[in-house]
Amino acid sequence: PKLGGTGLTALIIIAAIIILITALLFLPVSLFLSFNGDFSVKIKLGGICVFNSDNTKPENVKHEKDTKPEAENKKADSGEKQNLFTALKAKFGFTGAVKEILYTVKSALVKIKKQLKKITVKRLTVDISIASDNAAKTAVEYGAVCAAVYPLLSFLESTADIGIKQINVSSDFNSQKPHFSFSAVVRLRIIYLIIAAFAAFCEYNKFKTRNEL
Repeated sequence: PKLGGTGLTALIIIAAIIILITALLFLPVSLFLSFNGDFSVKIKLGGICVFNSDNTKPENVKHEKDTKPEAENKKADSGEKQNLFTALKAKFGFTGAVKEILYTVKSALVKIKKQLKKITVKRLTVDISIASDNAAKTAVEYGAVCAAVYPLLSFLESTADIGIKQINVSSDFNSQKPHFSFSAVVRLRIIYLIIAAFAAFCEYNKFKTRNEL
């Protein structure tokens, strides 16, 4: 049967939509990831920021807290500071918290191992400083953290294209305050971003369930 003018127009529109969606899926995007107590994500498409997790916080929170009694403000401040990493550290200690986060990251990366070969990490920085009130404990924790960090980095280097890399894992015997942070600038196509986001979401749910967060 022959298609009428309306049917042919509908097919052309559907084909155009499919082509447009396919083209969009392969557009390159830049992903800016950072972790310093809390995780933040910024996504840029063609140099334009299309998502920034830091902007999801209400701008009027500060003003609202100012109207509360001082005791309530302190309580609210304490709740805000009880972020993801703080909660993990209180439960497992600094080393346990770092290892748990790295385990979750590696689990997500393993899920997208095939896609990692098509992802470029333009810059990767990891800064971990091990410190405690006991020199022997600091040395043991340093070894445990290294055993978690370097296999993950080795896996990442073998599967993804990594540009600038700054890795600092050190033990500080003159301090009692450990530190853990990382950041990355990743360039990939939207389709791989969707796949990576799904894998990260699945692992994050497992992470929250496993740690009762």
